[in-house]
Order: sequence, then structure tokens, then C-alpha cells
Amino acid sequence: MYLQSMMITKTQTRRAHDDGSFTDYVTFTFPASALNFIDFDQKDERVKLQDIAHYRFVKAQERGETAPVIVTFGLLQPDQPAAQTFPGLSFVAENGENLLSANSFITYTMRALFHRGWIRYEDGDWQTAVPVSERDWQQKATAVLNLLTSHNLIHLESSRGNQLDFAQVEMEIDQDLVPVAGCGFLSDLAHRERPELVFNTAYFLLEHDDIFNRHSALCEAHSFWMADGIIQRPPLFRRGAIWRRADGRWDVGLLGLDDLRLILPNGTRLIHREQPYAPPDIPYTLNDEGASDATLYTRYYGVAGQGRVLGSTPVEPGRFELTVIDRRIVGWKTGGGLTLPHNGIVISFAPDTLSPEAQQKLTDVLRRDFWLTYEFATEQYQTIQQGIQAGPILLQDGRSPLTNSYLEDVEQFWPSQAAPDGRWQIGVVPTNYKTDVDKTRTGRVGVGIDSAGNLIAILTAGVNSGMGVPGVDSSGATLGEMAELLREAGAVTAVNLDGGGSTQAYFKGGQAIVPGDRRGIFHCAYQRMVPSVGFVEWVVEIL
Repeated sequence: MYLQSMMITKTQTRRAHDDGSFTDYVTFTFPASALNFIDFDQKDERVKLQDIAHYRFVKAQERGETAPVIVTFGLLQPDQPAAQTFPGLSFVAENGENLLSANSFITYTMRALFHRGWIRYEDGDWQTAVPVSERDWQQKATAVLNLLTSHNLIHLESSRGNQLDFAQVEMEIDQDLVPVAGCGFLSDLAHRERPELVFNTAYFLLEHDDIFNRHSALCEAHSFWMADGIIQRPPLFRRGAIWRRADGRWDVGLLGLDDLRLILPNGTRLIHREQPYAPPDIPYTLNDEGASDATLYTRYYGVAGQGRVLGSTPVEPGRFELTVIDRRIVGWKTGGGLTLPHNGIVISFAPDTLSPEAQQKLTDVLRRDFWLTYEFATEQYQTIQQGIQAGPILLQDGRSPLTNSYLEDVEQFWPSQAAPDGRWQIGVVPTNYKTDVDKTRTGRVGVGIDSAGNLIAILTAGVNSGMGVPGVDSSGATLGEMAELLREAGAVTAVNLDGGGSTQAYFKGGQAIVPGDRRGIFHCAYQRMVPSVGFVEWVVEIL
């Protein structure tokens, strides 16, 4: 018996382009057993809120705000049932949705207070200003503000001094009041945990278009993530993913919600109607505009049938609906018309699918336990132990499937855009993603599998649009160029992960690539906080 070290290798390359620009990229190769995907959070909550506030301050200035006021507030990690965190309060929102999540209730309450001008800030002290006649809102405001201030979960970024009455302050509340989920600096994680390699992975909510829903927060990762055999986030859209099976083999392919069975906390089971099922399973359809006992809706609803995002579930008396974020059932409502979050789904039961008694029993359970379970119903995926989804697929069987319509036609990318009548149509996350494959160069991250089953990660350095300095800054890569780089490195299959200003890696504790976030300042590189990473550890095999 002897020990064999399994090395992680790193190479740095520069590739020149005909237009005079160049791409710097770093390639890592490592054994299949070395990689895990994890979520993480910044150790110091104040650091997180301050950095996000600075990021949003710059965004506000870019929009033309001359003296922005930014308020960031953190959410509970992990989330908790609202009835347990804030006992005795009313959790029914103005649209009739019953809020089950403490985080959703916090966001709903904070937005209401700021929109109504019922809050003040004086020399570091946050105070409620709810009218005496609004006793219910007085209780909500006091409970939420006490939680945030006592846990240092609220931060103000302003150039207007320390005396602010938000009944008088002009503030772009929908854009500048920002709930913040779990995320952190890769440097913090690299120095705390000392992995051999750590790099960003999952798409997450970043733009204003991403977080309009009360169940959504900045930095919240979305789409498939599985760890230790448990699906922590479902595949919201049919997009490229990479996963490892129980036998250690990695693979790349498309995953979607219709591959899953959902089990509610009361034992109710839902499975896609094209999967084998038998009572008491309830069959569901996905984004179906026709009649069905149960339907799962995502932000992609309407695109396939009408060529646009419809944005909410159909209105119908007697319809019973649950909003789901990751594994949490965060709210319920009757009558339909629920706004669809970017980072979740709505389970919609047609009238009479669940009896009034069954609905009541379910909602009683959800006030105490709002966690559901996902299982793979598709047999070929039932041995998956861990994986992550982003997309698009870059290589399959040694060839790239990419065309300029592939992202929209196959992997359900649909960015925000102006509708024919000129109104802004919020799309499907990531909402500002360029869907061409051969024009847009930017920072990118791709992970591939070679013919021996080992892994290859390539990161290309790129800079925020308009901030690159010719001859100094790397221009990044197109999706097509990224696929070719991975193929040249030996990958047979590969998938694209989150990139842009989030592209970053630390190798042996040191920064391995120049991050692309410039925040409006030439030659000044910022780390961007991210929620999800690829974590590569030193591997020793006993032979």
C-alpha cells in the first residue's frame, strides 16, 4: 500500500485576436474526485452589506442619480418560518398572499415602510414613523426593524448626512432598497478554508430586474444545485448542468423541472405527467397554458406559446398556489395571479384538486415546516450525488452545439428587452445575458471533462463593458471561443458557468485571474461577492 498525490495543474495563456485585442485565460486540470460545489456566506455580515451598498451606489450613479441613498439589509441564513420568528403578527400581503417565510416577510415589510415614508434614520439610529392609526403596521415595523438592528443586518450608504426622513427623501426605492442573501468574497473563503482552488460557479440574482419579487434577494443563487445526494435547488429551466454520479463519473447534459418528483411537507407528491406515476401521486404539467390538475410555473411561462414572459399565473377563482424558493415554500394564495419569481416556481393546483380541508391541513403544516423535498423521477439521473447548473452546454461528445439561436431555442435563456409597444419586458434570469455565441467577449468560466474522466476548468479574464483599456485589459471570450478553448485543452463535454464581472479564482491562496468588475473606475479591479463556488481540494489516493 502507498499514497499517491493527485496534482492540480495550472497554466496561464494569452491569445491575440485579429482586431488587436487579446484574451488572457487560465486553465486548471484536476482529478474528478477533487471537486465539490458549495454555497457560502461572508463571515462578517457588515462587510457584505457595505460592499453591496457600494456596488449599488455606483449603479445608481450610472443611472443618473446625483446623490443616491442606498439601504441594504441582510436576511436570515438559513430562512425560518415567519410564524416562528415573528409570533402573533399578520402575514397576509396586500395581494392576498400569505407569507410563510421570515425573509419574505422582512422584505415585504421593509419595502412597505420605505414606500409609505414610515421610517427615519438619525445618527445611526433607525426609527419607525408609522401613524398611530396603523396598529398592525406598527407591530410589523417594530418587529422587523428590531431584528435587523439587533443583528447588524441593515446598512445605509448616503452622501446626504445622518438625518434622513424617508417621507421627505427622494429615493429610487425599488432599486436602492436592497435585500441581500448569502454571498461572500472568494478571498475570504480561500484564506479561511485553504482549498487548492476555488472559483465562481452558479448564476445568481444581480440586476434590478432580478429582485422585484418579495421572495427574491440580491446574490441569491438559482437553478440546480445538488450536494451529498440532496437536491438543494431545482433546475428551474432546461439548461446545461454538470454532475457527478455515485460511481465518481462526471457528465454534462440538460436538466429540467420535469425530471423531478416534488414531495410537500404533508406528504403530497407531484410528478410530471409524462413520468410513470400512480395514485396518490398528482401529475403536473410545466408552464402549460391549458387545463391541468397541477401546473408548475416559472419565469419562462408564456415564452414558448406567446413569445413573451407572462410574468404571473392565470387568475382563476378557487385556484390554490404555493410559491417555492429552493426547498422552501415561502407563501400561498388562492385565486391565482401570483407574480413569478426569477429564483423559484409556483405550484398551482386547479380548483377542486385539493379539497378545502386538504388545503387547510397543508397550510397548518407549512406554518411550522415549509421545507419540501425533490427527487429525480427520471431513472437515468437517480444516481447523481452532486452537481451545478448554469448553461449553455459548450461541448457534447467533442462538438459544440452552439448556434446564435441555441440559448433561446434550447436552453430557455430570454433576456429582458423592450416589447413592441415600447414597454420594458422583464425576462428570465440572467436578465441581461447576451445570447449570441460569436460576438460578445467577456469574462467566462467553463468546466469540462476529458476522455479519462478528469476535469478541466478554464477562466477567461474580461472587463465590464466600456471599461476595458486597449493593450492593458483582456477582452474575455465569446461562448464559441470558450468552447474551442476547452476542446483544445482536451475536454470532450463541457458547460458554461457564471462569468462576466463575477469571473474569479484563487489558487493556493493567491488570486489566479484578474477580476473584471471595475465599478466605473479604469484600472481598478474589484472582487464581486458570489454565493456559490467550485471547491477543489488536494487529493491523496491510497493504492
